[in-house]
Amino acid sequence: MNYEINGEIRESVARLTAIKPANLAANTTELGTLWKALRKEINARNDALSALESSDPAYAAGAGTVVALLQLSQAVGDALVELDKLARTANKVIIRVLKKAPREQGFTFGEAQPTEPAAN
Repeated sequence: MNYEINGEIRESVARLTAIKPANLAANTTELGTLWKALRKEINARNDALSALESSDPAYAAGAGTVVALLQLSQAVGDALVELDKLARTANKVIIRVLKKAPREQGFTFGEAQPTEPAAN
């Protein structure tokens, strides 16, 4: 990236790199945080660009930054969609397993199994 990243985006990216890829919930949460920070920064930079003349050299640099932020935002959005698909697939396979698992009398999934009374 050839542009200055604001602190909120930089911190979110740093947190994202520290999360294990298999931790779907934490990654989804952090990607959501990053997406919000990106949208906020894109809006702020668009407002700043609208105050400049298109012939101004700062306009070209600012526009390039907005494009890079938009591309990053799109990648984050795509990642969130993929993580949602993974979570739905995981839910389906767990349900499939639970439907095939034997059911004991008096036992339902998600509850503690009944215990035998202690022998005296």
